[in-house]
This record gives sequence, C-alpha cells and structure tokens, in this order.
Amino acid sequence: MIELPRNLAVFSGILSIFLAVLYFRRSTKSHGLPLPPGPKPEFLIGNARHLPTQSPWLQYTTWREKYGDIFHLEALGNHVIILNSYEAMHDLLDLRQIYADRQPLQMVDILMGWGRVTSSSRHGETWRKYRRLMRPAFQKDKIAAHSRNLEKPMRACLLELLRSPEGFYEHLRLLTGRAIIMFTYGLKVDTSKDPLVEVPERGFTRAIHMALPGQAPLVDTFHFLRYIPSWFPGAGFKRNAKIWRKELDDMVGDPFKRVKAEMAAGVAVPSFTSTCLEDPAHSENDIVWSAGSMYVAGADTTHALLSSFILAMATHPDVQKRAQAEIDTVVKGNGLPTLEDRENLPYIECLLKELQRWLPAVPLSLPHRLMEDDYYGGYFFPKGSIVFPNVWALSQDEAHYKDPKRFWPERFENPETAELDPYKYAFGWGRRVCAGMNFADATLYLAVVSILSVFDISKPLDEHGNEVEPEVTFGTGVVSRPQGFKCTIRPRSNDAAQLIKAAVEEMAW
Repeated sequence: MIELPRNLAVFSGILSIFLAVLYFRRSTKSHGLPLPPGPKPEFLIGNARHLPTQSPWLQYTTWREKYGDIFHLEALGNHVIILNSYEAMHDLLDLRQIYADRQPLQMVDILMGWGRVTSSSRHGETWRKYRRLMRPAFQKDKIAAHSRNLEKPMRACLLELLRSPEGFYEHLRLLTGRAIIMFTYGLKVDTSKDPLVEVPERGFTRAIHMALPGQAPLVDTFHFLRYIPSWFPGAGFKRNAKIWRKELDDMVGDPFKRVKAEMAAGVAVPSFTSTCLEDPAHSENDIVWSAGSMYVAGADTTHALLSSFILAMATHPDVQKRAQAEIDTVVKGNGLPTLEDRENLPYIECLLKELQRWLPAVPLSLPHRLMEDDYYGGYFFPKGSIVFPNVWALSQDEAHYKDPKRFWPERFENPETAELDPYKYAFGWGRRVCAGMNFADATLYLAVVSILSVFDISKPLDEHGNEVEPEVTFGTGVVSRPQGFKCTIRPRSNDAAQLIKAAVEEMAW
C-alpha cells in the first residue's frame, strides 16, 4: 500500500469519509423499503473491516445462515449486495438488464487498462461490439469444425502425462494455454515457460489480486488520487500502473502482430484472429481486444476444473471405473474419444456437471453493477450497488443438492429427479455470461474423456507402496483450484501407452 504525506493522507481520509457518509445517506433516503440485512456497520467506515480478504465466499456462506439469501454490506459509501440463492441470482442477473454493468476499478481497470477486456468492461457499445465479434467464433458448430486444433494439444498433453505423470498440474496448465492460444491466434506453444503462456497468466493473476478487497491501492478508495502526477511523493502506484499497462498492451498486441505477419507470408494457421482480419468491416483495435479478451482469461478456469477432475478421480475410483467403462463401450478400441462421441456418453455428461458443481472454479462470481435503483424481495437496492453472486453457497445448497459435499455424478442421471443443472450458473449470468463457454466446455470434455480412456488415476503412495490420502490446499483468489496434491497416474495398459504414442504421431503437435 502506498504512503502519502501525512497532511495529504489526513485530508484525504476526512474528505472521503465525509463524501461517503453524504453519498450513503442520499442514496438510501426517501425510499419506503429497507436495504437488505447484514453485519452491523461501524461509525463512518461502515463494514469496511468486515469484508473478508481471502476466500470471501466461505464467510458469505456462513453469514447466509444469519442474514438470509440476500444481505448487504456498506464500506465508505459503496453498497455491496451478496446473493446466495439460485432464485435471486436468476431473477435479478438473468432477467433484469440493469444488472449487466461492471464496476470500474481505478487501479486495475482505468490506470492499468484492464477495463478494455470484455469481462471487466462497462456495459456499453464497445462491450457489445466485442461480444458480437466473438459470438460467431464460439458457436458449437464452429468449434466442432476446428476440433483438430483442440485434439492436437490434447494428444500432446497425454504424451507428457505418460512421460512425467508427477507433473500433471503443469501439463494441464500447458494444455489449456495451448488450446486457447491455438484457437485465438493459431500459434504453437511448446512449453509452459513460453511467454505466450507465462505473461498473460502473470498479468491476469496480478490484476485479480489487486482487485480483491483489502489488496487494492488507496486510489480505489480515494478516487481523486488518480489525477495526481506520477512524480508526486507517494504516487508509485501510478508509475507501476504505467508499466503494467504497457505490459497488457504488449500482451494482446504482440500475438496479433505475429498473426498478421504469418498471414502476409501465407503460413498462418486459421484462427479467430486471422478470420476477423479477413473481414474489412472489423477494425484492428476491435480485433486486438476481442482476441485479447479471449486470450488473457481463457485458460485459468478450465485449468482449475481439470485440477478438480484429477483430485476427484484419485479419490473416487468407483466413479472413474464407471466413466471408463462407458468410454470403452462407445470407442470400442478405435482410437481416442472425439467431440462427436459426446452425445453417446451420458454418464460423462453427468460427471462434467458434477465437476462444475463440486468445486466451482469461480466460487464468487465476478460482480455486477446495478445501473438503476431496484426493488426485490421486499428490499431496496440503490443504483451503483455492487452485486456478487455467491456460487459457492448455491453449489452447496441442500435445497438443490442432496449431500452437497459428496462428489456424486449420479445426482444428474435421472431427468425426472435430476438436481439443479450447474451449467445454469457455472459460466456467469444474463448478458454477462461467458462468451467462450462452449469452447471452455469442449476443452474440459475432451480432456476428461481423453485422460480417462488411457490412464488410471489413484491416490498417492507412501514409501511402503500404500495408498494415502492426498494433501490438498485451495487457492483463495477469484479462481479457486485444488493444488499442491499428489496422485498416481498410470497407463491403463501397454496398449493404452502405445495408443498415446501413435495418436501423437498421427496428429503431431
């Protein structure tokens, strides 16, 4: 956190508190309905000290028991509304357009420039234009038509798992990076240390970290600091923001330039970017930021779900065996499963749903910003409120899921008794639903069936060769995943090992 000269800091604090109190009073005045309940605010600062800084979805789920499905926090004039039920999330975020905006963060979105990425950008014409550009590319038939661009990195991943199974976490990270980079730019990536993988991951992680409560610089509380000169004492945040903004510009600009050069040389692999560049109706800036939006945040959530998949299979051998039996019945020894096989794999479909529910990749969805005053459930929601859907609370809700802590794909098997489909909320809400959901889903499916078709996954072994429970830690940021755990990954047979090698030779990466 930056240090301001003492007099400026005192003045900033007094001015901001005064404006916050004035804003809070004006925005909640003269309305017949109350704000939702919530923790008792403290004098002047509201609930600022109550906001959890790590794994906030866990605290919000605990508060749900006390305050209900909808509760309210207020910090220095900012209204925060937490939604904990599917009904509230669907009614407000799916059905009401006034929740489609994003709250711009002074440091991350404005100074560092991440507000140009569609997941963070404000609701408006630029955001709509980028979404229109991306939408056709992510249709299921377009993804199926380019299935080889998914199968190539998948087969390379299988060979890496065969050679060094203990490195599964990095192999899966490289797989998801390769898949989105190939789809977006048609560029080949050989290692997880490639700048095309490392740079966006580092930049995205930094931006997400700085957006978390308690981690943001003072400029996100005292907005006027955005306008002080970068040479001013205590303005190191502006100097850093300038560096990081240039990094983001290069991050999305450099692969775009490579595609243009390859097109000029006649060697470009068909991709989202090359297809857009062939249409003179699209400006280069629109293509750069549409492609960049897909690229910088397109792999992280899928990697998180694949980490959950490995953990689930290691600890639930009965589920693994049933899934493998279904794949074997459909594929019948004729190579690896494909996208076309999916419609004949109903238990795999249940498994994918349970992966989305069991350990959601984004347990607290990105916040929506309310564009107008609204009323719901007997409560008043002020314009400008920041609305968080607590997906963790939903995924663990016993009103929708029997024994929610259990990994049990069978809960989705019978259409007449099936529980709430996680695909209704796993990729976001309403107009803010993830544009690349079909691509992410296809990547997850292909990875799951490919790995299960040729590998057995089990618990790690101790020094005596006995199975032990994996020791797992979880990420506490926006994207949460199981990490740090070990497991045993072996080819199901010698034939399976040979199939992997033959598949890679047939479709070399």
